[in-house]
Amino acid sequence: MYKSRKNIGILFILLMLIVILSFKLVFVKNKFITIKNQTISKEKGEKNITINKNVETQNKYGYNDILKCIGSNKSFEVKSINMVENEKCNVEIIYKGDIKLLNTSLNDLSKSKIFLNIDKISFNQNAKITNLNINFLKNK
Repeated sequence: MYKSRKNIGILFILLMLIVILSFKLVFVKNKFITIKNQTISKEKGEKNITINKNVETQNKYGYNDILKCIGSNKSFEVKSINMVENEKCNVEIIYKGDIKLLNTSLNDLSKSKIFLNIDKISFNQNAKITNLNINFLKNK
């Protein structure tokens, strides 16, 4: 009887130690996670600053740069240029080339730093003319 009481006492003390150590482990783990999240958010903040600097340097393009970019391909003809937003310009282009070569022409155009996206493409089967609406960066 005395031995079983002694064993129960030892098991109770060991069980209490396990519970206390488990709580300490949980608190230390939470503290580690918060410290890790703080360092990650600081690193992300630094990255955002560098990205904003790159955006500021890109926004120094004007109509001349857009016309040079489009003029590099002889089959593009500018129909109109419209300001959409502060730094966004929409250019309506007529493509009079072979439709099979349109994809390569657009790929060459998309490599430009001022190119944003293609807004609309419409094909005219009878006149063999393709109309494109393309958005560019413009700030001047």
